[in-house]
Amino acid sequence: MRILMTGATGLIGKELGKVLAEKGHEIVVISRSLSKARENLPFPCEVVVGDLMDGPVKDAKLLHVDTVINLMGEPVVEGRWSEEKKRKIYNSRVQGTRHLIQSIPESTRTFISSSAIGYYGDCGDEVLREEHAAGNDFLARVTLAWEAESEKAPGRKVFIRTGIVLSQQGGALEQMMFPFRAGVGGILGSGRHYMSWIHLQDIVGLYVFALENTQVNGPLNGVAPVPVTNRELSEVLASKLGKKLGPPVPSAALKVLFGEVATVMLSSMRGSTEKSEALGYEFQYRTVDQALEEICEPFRSGEDIFYSEQFLPDPPEKIFHFFQDAYNLEQITPPTLNFHIENISTPEVQQGTLIDYKLKIRGVPVKWRTEIDEWQPPHRFVDKQLQGPYRMWHHTHQFRPFCGGTLMIDRVRYRLPLGHLGWLVAGKWIRKDVENIFAFRKRFISTLEIPKKG
Repeated sequence: MRILMTGATGLIGKELGKVLAEKGHEIVVISRSLSKARENLPFPCEVVVGDLMDGPVKDAKLLHVDTVINLMGEPVVEGRWSEEKKRKIYNSRVQGTRHLIQSIPESTRTFISSSAIGYYGDCGDEVLREEHAAGNDFLARVTLAWEAESEKAPGRKVFIRTGIVLSQQGGALEQMMFPFRAGVGGILGSGRHYMSWIHLQDIVGLYVFALENTQVNGPLNGVAPVPVTNRELSEVLASKLGKKLGPPVPSAALKVLFGEVATVMLSSMRGSTEKSEALGYEFQYRTVDQALEEICEPFRSGEDIFYSEQFLPDPPEKIFHFFQDAYNLEQITPPTLNFHIENISTPEVQQGTLIDYKLKIRGVPVKWRTEIDEWQPPHRFVDKQLQGPYRMWHHTHQFRPFCGGTLMIDRVRYRLPLGHLGWLVAGKWIRKDVENIFAFRKRFISTLEIPKKG
């Protein structure tokens, strides 16, 4: 199947793209930037450069598309809502979808669009099935117009009304995690409002299910079978992180802090999975306890986790060879860090190799000694800090054969000095530094012509 995706660099898009690529589908992505797509998409695809906010995109790559998965949309709960922000939220969904439909062939057989559980508005304890009427607040009106625009697409149409997506990396939970890890996370308002959630693996699963089953039509709630109140979610999250629940945040304070966005945070939406389960979808994560157990497990010991993926068209053998030369690490590290290797204990990197280097972190000179703790060419190696600025730094590099190329995966576990105090004071800017280092690495590697050995 030839599938066109929008919003492919988002949380859901990246995971869904990998699943579809592994199933053998051809994927076409519309992106405003070819270089950003190559750096950030963890699956093989053709990239059409264009901006659907500006108008329809015309490209020969779109002529033979038979399925569209539309995931684009300006983030909603991110900063206060100015009139400009609200305009972007609306236009990125309604106008963007209109231009997308104008860009695809009439022969398109399936059109699956993201939608939102916010379609229903604030409904208290009422169980919300797909036939329920739309609400009347801003997000409900946006979602209603979004789905109405999607109805104009050719072929079978599905609208997945997505709840709060729970994931270890990214999404709403990432924003919630800091206060709860700090031990001050509490309920919002009364805590009695329902929060329809779904694990990342299940929202991806629902898209694949909707794609592969032609009996799926119209709206489909993208939520887990057991919705919870804000109090229940807060209690489980605090428990899974080994923390006590902090003081509640009054509704009035939320409205002062977040303005109109507070209405989203306090709205009660109790989505039903009756339709998706009747059609045959089987959820992997039915309860929030099960989902948060899996997500929070690494954080209970005080560690931070950084995870990055990048698809490269070359096989693991070719990619891995580049990393056998430790001096190549200097090339893929931002120049602002002044990274220089001072000593390597072996001519080529191998099990037990010790590497001494110096760098500057925010202008402060630092010495670092790393040991290669595992060496499994061409698929995996691990380096760990023996001496350096962190209490712990454990970096797993994986090179997974994937769709004729390599899915390069970096997973870093780290702890800051001074324990919980160090994390509270410096955790956020250290995290930003780590993200910037790997963003630079992705940019460099995406343009690198890696030579073959010999």
